[in-house]
Amino acid sequence: MIDLQHYQRLAGKLAPYWKLLLLALSAMLIVAALLALLPLLVQHMLAGAFVLQDPALIQTTSLTMVAVFISRALAGYISLYATGKAGGKLGADLRMEFFNKLLTLPVRCYAHFNSHQTGALIAHINAITQSATGHIARLAQDCLTIIALMICTLRLNQEFAILLLLAIPLILLIHQMTQSRFNKPGHQHSPAAGDLTERLAQSVAHYRKIRLDGGQQHESQRLGKISGAMYQAGMQQVRIRAMMIPAGQFVMMLIMLAVAYIIALQAINGALGLPETAALITIVLLFILPVQRIANLPKQLEHEQAALETIFAFLDQTSEQDSGTLGIPQDCAKLVFDQVRCENGASAKPILNHMHFTVRPGEVVVFTGYTPEEKNALIDLILRLRQPASGKILLNDQPLPDIQLNRLYANIALVSTDTFLLDEKIAGNIAYGAMRCSNEAKITAAVQASHAIEFVRHMPEGLQTDISSKGTAITQHQLQQLAIARAFVKDPHILILDELFTPQEPDPGNLLPVLEKLMHNRTTLIFNPSIPPLQTIDRIFVLENGCIAESLRAADSFQHN
Repeated sequence: MIDLQHYQRLAGKLAPYWKLLLLALSAMLIVAALLALLPLLVQHMLAGAFVLQDPALIQTTSLTMVAVFISRALAGYISLYATGKAGGKLGADLRMEFFNKLLTLPVRCYAHFNSHQTGALIAHINAITQSATGHIARLAQDCLTIIALMICTLRLNQEFAILLLLAIPLILLIHQMTQSRFNKPGHQHSPAAGDLTERLAQSVAHYRKIRLDGGQQHESQRLGKISGAMYQAGMQQVRIRAMMIPAGQFVMMLIMLAVAYIIALQAINGALGLPETAALITIVLLFILPVQRIANLPKQLEHEQAALETIFAFLDQTSEQDSGTLGIPQDCAKLVFDQVRCENGASAKPILNHMHFTVRPGEVVVFTGYTPEEKNALIDLILRLRQPASGKILLNDQPLPDIQLNRLYANIALVSTDTFLLDEKIAGNIAYGAMRCSNEAKITAAVQASHAIEFVRHMPEGLQTDISSKGTAITQHQLQQLAIARAFVKDPHILILDELFTPQEPDPGNLLPVLEKLMHNRTTLIFNPSIPPLQTIDRIFVLENGCIAESLRAADSFQHN
């Protein structure tokens, strides 16, 4: 069953490109009119040859036919180009809608996506937009062609036109009934196939018992009975098909015979001459292709419906809503977790449980002893990418959900080892997103503060150097320096450092002084498996089983070590 609602929705998305569609429709009208002119030209040519015997008329008609073919080809090009361009723009719009939806979904949705699924959705969008616009264009073209040919038939012979008017819907109905009956081959015996598969699995699973008791022949007989049922169901399908297809062909032949009979009778009665007869036969031949395409259209739409449903099901997901209305009035940042519990929907065990701590403005705290899931949950809670199952999170004594997301994100910077290119240019990686309006002086100061200037000054085009896969390559350490420079440009109140310190490389590339400078006068949360060798650590939180098992002063921890 075809759900036209999806196709109506897709057609609605084509509405902004009405000018292209109008151009395509105009070209289709010209194509249909020129095609309907062809039988009349055939009539004139045969009249000139057999009735009037006028070579000049034959020559003029032949040249007119050539002009009709050329004009039809040009109009066909315009029609295909306009519909193709409209389809391309529709595809671009759907891809942008897909990107925007993907980037605004709640974080929990990302667990269900991978590169294969997103790639499949993009492929569906690319295929559907071109095929759907093609179907719409072909349907419009074929309908206009049938209408134009009917007008031409009425001009030539009204009785024949009435016959065609009755025959075409009947042909479409017969074709649809014949095809729809067999759209799902094997549907009738699929339960038997399921029984056979299940029985085979049981035979394999219990092979010891079957062989020990000598049950191979018994099992073979049982499997043979199921196979026989499958054969009977298949033969029933074959019998129905063997009856329906010839019956449909017989009815079609009767229709064609009726058409030929009426033409023959009118020719005998003198109502039709050879030119008129040839023109009517030409009309019948021209009818075949558009009628056949219209008859096959439902099957094509049904075949593509699953992909269209997948696309709209994704686009109809609810994006993350910003319920916050407050700003952050103070320059400092105080963060409070008050008995916060964070759950994983796939597991009954909470990720975080009874998290209770306060980070004072300008304080530097280290979180250690966590699992990757616990660390990600903590960071996501601070960034409001997840909501706690219970408890409260306060920023500057204001509930975190009440703060506007753009104001919250403007006051937080995250620097992690998971770095990747955000832009093709060096400057674009530093002044990224909401910071695109940063001036060159601010970017240059951040590059110097992060020590990235040491490699930027050697780049071919400085800050405007292309560092994408097609440009100048940079190292992972240099990419991390750009991430630190980005944090300097953002100048946040809260800084999150995600596992930047490893025991194997205590200070890769002399980053410690840079990070100390970045942390100055900022509320800093450091997530690291081991305690980093920093001089400005105030407290250390040790996590265990989703709870803070130990809270240490930095001095006490160093003395203990």
